[in-house]
Amino acid sequence: MVSRQWTIGRGEDGRLGATETFRFDPSELKQPLLTTVLEAGWTWHGIALGRL
Repeated sequence: MVSRQWTIGRGEDGRLGATETFRFDPSELKQPLLTTVLEAGWTWHGIALGRL
């Protein structure tokens, strides 16, 4: 899931438009976290989350 935030405003040409002001994608954190954990000597156990 990717979270995004948009801001609606007028551009330089005076037309309305939407600009993405924030984006967060948790999958972008996985590889840096995995690398850090493994370099620290820990183990990585991926978990598939389902309905609780």
